[in-house]
Amino acid sequence: MEIDEIAARLLRQYWAVVLLCVAVPLVAITLMVAKQPPMYAASARIVSGNTVPASNAQAQALVSQIEGIATGKSAAASALQKTGVERNVNDFITSHVSVAGLGGSQVVDLTVTDRSPRVAAALAKNLAKGVVQSINRTGQSGLSTTLDAIDQEIVRLSEQHGVAATQAAANPRNEQLQSKLAGLNQVIANFSGDRSRLLIQASTQGLASVLDQPVAPQAAQSKALAQKLGLAGVLGLVVGVLIASIAETIRPTVPGARRVSRRLGAPTLGQLKTPEMRGEKTPSLENLAVRLRLAANHANVSTIALIDVNGQYELADLAHSLELSLRPDESLAARADLNGRDDGDGDETLAFSSVMVKGRRLTADHKMLHVYPMSQIKHLGAMDSVGLVVISGPVSRVTGVMALDDLGTSSGWPILGVVGVPRARRGWLKRMGR
Repeated sequence: MEIDEIAARLLRQYWAVVLLCVAVPLVAITLMVAKQPPMYAASARIVSGNTVPASNAQAQALVSQIEGIATGKSAAASALQKTGVERNVNDFITSHVSVAGLGGSQVVDLTVTDRSPRVAAALAKNLAKGVVQSINRTGQSGLSTTLDAIDQEIVRLSEQHGVAATQAAANPRNEQLQSKLAGLNQVIANFSGDRSRLLIQASTQGLASVLDQPVAPQAAQSKALAQKLGLAGVLGLVVGVLIASIAETIRPTVPGARRVSRRLGAPTLGQLKTPEMRGEKTPSLENLAVRLRLAANHANVSTIALIDVNGQYELADLAHSLELSLRPDESLAARADLNGRDDGDGDETLAFSSVMVKGRRLTADHKMLHVYPMSQIKHLGAMDSVGLVVISGPVSRVTGVMALDDLGTSSGWPILGVVGVPRARRGWLKRMGR
């Protein structure tokens, strides 16, 4: 199956479904964005300390730490309370607070959005202040806890050292006591060294602070309508194509008269428009009549049965117009009878049809050719010289095409060709076209 046939099968039959699937999300997104109030964003820049992260993983961990503090309910509720505004805490945390790092540095941007620019700036300021205090409090409390633990261990070891020193002084030749005393001295020295290093680190480590205070934004954030519409359109198109594909899989179709003719192994005889389907005589109808006569002569049939593969058209008017077009030219026939010869090549023939070729009118002797719709073919007395002409719209069901193939096989009637017609109008469209 060719790509153009796949596209034709999906779009010709289900173009309304695809269009609806694309239009509905576009309209919904447009209405939703139009109803959204303008949002203003204020940002505070926080520096977590003077220690630069050694890797991207450490930088990301720092961003995650600040985000975890900023999106905590206690920090958010405290910032809202200090600002003096009432907002839903959960909605504020999930939709109006964002944290982004600056590369691999220790600098982080904290952004807060709100309907009011002043409220957004105030909330960003209070939330950033709370985050900085929490970071510093956490670092200081951790250091204090560690120092307290070291001090308690040094005190305990010192008490043991005093007892061991008293025992060693009373029994200076006891090697076990001397060894225990030396071990306690070494452990106490190690803890004292750790305590000194922590104190030096605490004195040199910079505290977190707000590097840039937020200011009230002058313009609202972009609603990104174009991007949202583009995404909605793509998703709608995917859904529409998926629905069309499922429907096409369940009820397969054949797009176009030319592809129907390929399936039936018959030629395409022409394309008609709506006026011709109503029986109006046009050059296209005359051209189709000539092709029908050629195909009938080739198949040696005297009757043509018109059959609509989709069963949407009433073919009585078309059959009547085609039969009128296939009748002999009475004026030429009368002159041929009077003169005993025709105006073209001098043969004594009955002018049942005439064709202009390079300025000369050529006539030929044809037997009478009748055209009926398939619904009236049952009234014929003899059905041994009938040929089928298939009427196919823009889209035809595969089951209908197979049924026509089976009809030709079972009846022995040859399929003379396929004629393409426009989609049949229904309801008010049909009434307007009259």
